[in-house]
Amino acid sequence: MSQMNHLPAIVRMQLVYKVALGALPLAIGTVNQSPQLLPERELKFLAADIGRRNDDSFAVLGIRMMTEMRDSGAVAFIGPDDSCRAEALVAAAWNLPLISYKCEDPEVSDRKVYYTFARTLPPTSKVSKSVVALLKSFGWTKVVVVCVTRRAWSEQLKEFLTKHNILVTDTYTVNDYIPIFESKLDDIVTATYFRTRVYIFVGEHIALVDFVKCLQKRKLLYTGDYVIVSVDDIIYDPRKRKDITQRTYIDPYLPDRNMSQDVKFGFQSVLKLTPTHVKNPNFEQICERIKKYSVQSPFCVPYHSHIFKTIAMPIQAAHLYDAVMIYARAATEILEKGGDPRNGSAILSRIRNRSYHSVQGYDVFIDENGDAEGNFTVVSLLDDEEANGTIKMSLQPVGYFHYSENDSIDIPIFRYINPKKGIQWVGEGPPKAEPECGFGGELCREDVIDDLDDKLTKIYDLRDWRLHLALSAATGLVVVAGVFAFKHYRYEQKLACILWKIELKDLTMIPSDAGDCCPEKSVVYLGEPGCTPRAHTRVALHRESMVAVKPIYKKTVDITRSIRKELKQIREVRHENLINFVGAVVEPGAIFIVTGYCARGSLQDILKNEDLRLDTMFVSSLVADLLRGMIYLHDSDIVSHGNLRSSNCLVDSRWVLQISDFGLHEFKAGQEEPDHETKELHRKLYRAPELLRSSTSLPRGSQRGDIYSFALVLYEIMTRRNPWEDTLMSSQEIIQSIVQGQKLRPSLSSLKGVSDYVLKCIESCWHEEPDARPDMKLVSVILKPMQAGLRANIFDNMLAIMEKYACNLEGIVQQRTNELVEEKKKTDALLHRMLPKTVADALKRGDPVEAESFDCVTIYFSDIVGFTQLSADSTPLQVVTMLNELYTCCDYIISHYDVYKVETIGDAYMVVSGLPIRNGAKHAGEIASMALHILRRIRKFELPHKPGEGLKIRIGIHSGQCVAGVVGLKMPRYCLFGDTVNTASRMESSGLPLKVHMSEATWTLLQKLGGYQAEERGLVHIKGKGEMKTYWLTGEDPLCRQNRIFESNSHFHHSHYGSLCSLSEDRLTETPDLLRRTNLAEFLGDNKASATGDLLFSRRDLHLRAVRACCYRTNEELIYYSTTGRSHRSAPAIALTDMMTNY
Repeated sequence: MSQMNHLPAIVRMQLVYKVALGALPLAIGTVNQSPQLLPERELKFLAADIGRRNDDSFAVLGIRMMTEMRDSGAVAFIGPDDSCRAEALVAAAWNLPLISYKCEDPEVSDRKVYYTFARTLPPTSKVSKSVVALLKSFGWTKVVVVCVTRRAWSEQLKEFLTKHNILVTDTYTVNDYIPIFESKLDDIVTATYFRTRVYIFVGEHIALVDFVKCLQKRKLLYTGDYVIVSVDDIIYDPRKRKDITQRTYIDPYLPDRNMSQDVKFGFQSVLKLTPTHVKNPNFEQICERIKKYSVQSPFCVPYHSHIFKTIAMPIQAAHLYDAVMIYARAATEILEKGGDPRNGSAILSRIRNRSYHSVQGYDVFIDENGDAEGNFTVVSLLDDEEANGTIKMSLQPVGYFHYSENDSIDIPIFRYINPKKGIQWVGEGPPKAEPECGFGGELCREDVIDDLDDKLTKIYDLRDWRLHLALSAATGLVVVAGVFAFKHYRYEQKLACILWKIELKDLTMIPSDAGDCCPEKSVVYLGEPGCTPRAHTRVALHRESMVAVKPIYKKTVDITRSIRKELKQIREVRHENLINFVGAVVEPGAIFIVTGYCARGSLQDILKNEDLRLDTMFVSSLVADLLRGMIYLHDSDIVSHGNLRSSNCLVDSRWVLQISDFGLHEFKAGQEEPDHETKELHRKLYRAPELLRSSTSLPRGSQRGDIYSFALVLYEIMTRRNPWEDTLMSSQEIIQSIVQGQKLRPSLSSLKGVSDYVLKCIESCWHEEPDARPDMKLVSVILKPMQAGLRANIFDNMLAIMEKYACNLEGIVQQRTNELVEEKKKTDALLHRMLPKTVADALKRGDPVEAESFDCVTIYFSDIVGFTQLSADSTPLQVVTMLNELYTCCDYIISHYDVYKVETIGDAYMVVSGLPIRNGAKHAGEIASMALHILRRIRKFELPHKPGEGLKIRIGIHSGQCVAGVVGLKMPRYCLFGDTVNTASRMESSGLPLKVHMSEATWTLLQKLGGYQAEERGLVHIKGKGEMKTYWLTGEDPLCRQNRIFESNSHFHHSHYGSLCSLSEDRLTETPDLLRRTNLAEFLGDNKASATGDLLFSRRDLHLRAVRACCYRTNEELIYYSTTGRSHRSAPAIALTDMMTNY
């Protein structure tokens, strides 16, 4: 199957929007599985995240990514979102198709310039067509546009309305709306309600609710004279049609139920224009698959089941899916005609002026400019007896938009879904565009202005200047008093506002078993692979955003006027380097402060993380952020922090430092914190001396006190250590010394390599006299040289920091990988001691290990004579120590032979040869030689707890057929089964101490091998077997075993000498032949003789003496065996050779 190269996707990942990106791999998979689309070809994709566009620097990054993708063989581009003018122009220059699913730029609709561009997201002009159709249907020719999304929306909408003879009297924009901006909406209503009857509102539902409340405050929606045409990009869901009249859907924080009812009544005057509801019955299943793809590479959206259940799939997911499908359809047609799928103009010719079937379940038309027309529905409140609450109404579709077949008419026609039902207006019918007499009555009384001029003329014709002066003064006083009264009223209204309040049920707490983040956390180190718990902070989800939840240890909080003032102040504080206050939970037994979430945790934890290297750029950036935040805080109504510490300086995912835990001092007062004394001691370590000595100091501290705390934080940043770490005093002693007047400060000797201006700044900031300390603005000037390495462009600076962070991560990942490899070697070595290597490797691969039958193997059993009495005469610890030394000795011996230790049970020792790796007929010889070796060593063995007293063992061996396999899943064991096992056990139990008892089958095999001596025992009654002829194994000729080893491995020549150098346990374990050769050398070394008569060292001796330059080498020469007194040609022996010159 040929490959279709790559289909790149250029995206800017945002929190909730990331989930939609899973539609890309889902669509790619659908195309590759469809025999009708791109047959015999495979479509692949690349993805690049270029951030959220704030300036032209992001366009440069986008073009750079596009260039790299084109060089990698890209055939088309999907994306980007937000602005796409630059990318579309570059794609046109390359003649490559670019299909966007989220871009709203109006300029790219010019097909003469952007002739390879198309989009599945209907642009603003398409929505504007439906808005114009709705306005014209009811004769609304004068409107006010209120837009709470982007300014481009309001400008484009105003331009389109004006083009179609609809007068836009005012246009207002509120960017990035949050509930704190409700006063701005109130100001808009105040300035416009007497000049219009029709509002066009573009924004989210939460902003629409606040706008309706502002109109209802003035009772404007009761009479039916006003109407709101709301434009929203959230798809209407008929399953939630009843939610619109529910208190929690309108606004759960309304102060009283009556006002909630007012807002519900107000929604009868709202006509919502939304994308048509999805008609595909399988769309929910598709959304679930999209979520699953989004957590996979390359998007890797952090997955948590609690979060994914609450996140609604953005409409962009459907647009992204459709973008891939319409490209695949067009490319298929091009290929069928023998064309090039990279020809952008040809691809677009098969996309424009055509309809496609959307994954949403209906057809969408793409016009001649490459813009999707979109399908829109008008929904409004209608009677519904099934609705909950006192208002028996629910949100239902009332109209749609029909396009005429006449191409000259580009505006659709608004039609009712049910003409008999229509729309349930509050009044007798739809509101009028303006009152009959005009907004000021000017259409009914033309002489109003003349009458007003006559009255003013009479007033100014008065001759008495004293009267003039008195009237002017009185008027001025009234005006001033009125202004002050109005401001006071507004201020009190803001204090009474409880938009800060959050209900606990609106917080989705992330439990402690979360897979991608922790519920209680301080910092997530290095790309968030883990987390460190903190008892005072939890992580939750609020309105699809991650937030930090800090508990306040109080049973209740009385919301007094002063506390309302604190809440108002902190809600109005907005700065990039100050933590965002989201709200507070005030419920019986549950008092929480909810703030923005910083993924990387606190500065204190980052400084403690030794794996993270903080170079000059990182340090400069953190200090600059800290200064900017403190300067803004000191200039605000909050005045001072009062508790500045490194643990209260948080770092978000973009490495931007944000200051937290400021303000709300009265709200937090009177807490019963767990471990309060320890926490208070830690706070006091950062507190200024004058505040520690004062008994009347307020929790808010002072600005000069913040300067002192800043000096300690700066010291901590420079040293990456606790400021008081070098002081050999406890926290209590340090605080007590400062309170008593001692000028105690951290040692400056730790600040080695720090610039002099930084040292002087720290010294001046922690000066004993508060007035001698500089303010924050002066500190910023003093530390300005520190920022020399920072880029002027914010994006470039952030990108540089992230690049350094990525490099640091690469080093740490490599280090961790090396540590993992070493641990894996240790684990494998341990596993190979428990199971045969072939079996262990099969289990690691997940392969089934089936039982295997072996025609002939030799099994060894041994048992300690008198073990029961010995155990009775010894303590359990002595028995364990004795068995450990005995079996350690045996384990060392068997490593010299081609055998496998099966198990030890009490004093029984079981060994086998010939499995799991077959070794021909040598298994009998290996067991026999091993048994004699063990017997020789046992004769010299002494009991550890009974010096001078030895042990006696019985040994039995037998050869025959058996079956071997792994038994069990937990602690699996490699076991042997068959009559051979039982017979070998009977050979041991019927033997004599310090003798090797073997069966006739084993002796027959040994005779064939040669080199072994035995005595016939005769017929012996064996339990379960009857009479059997058995033998005593008495000795062997070592050279016969040498010959067998080297004759069976004659392929091992001088070319393999190098592999014998620097032998390791792993190398020997992986090479059985090499292991046997090495063991032979050890055997000769243990017997203190070699073929040349020289003393040989064993491998154990080599390891103990660390002789790394020595090797075991084969030596195929005539060897003279010195003990015989005569020469003869023998098999190649192994000699120990000094290889220092050849190493």
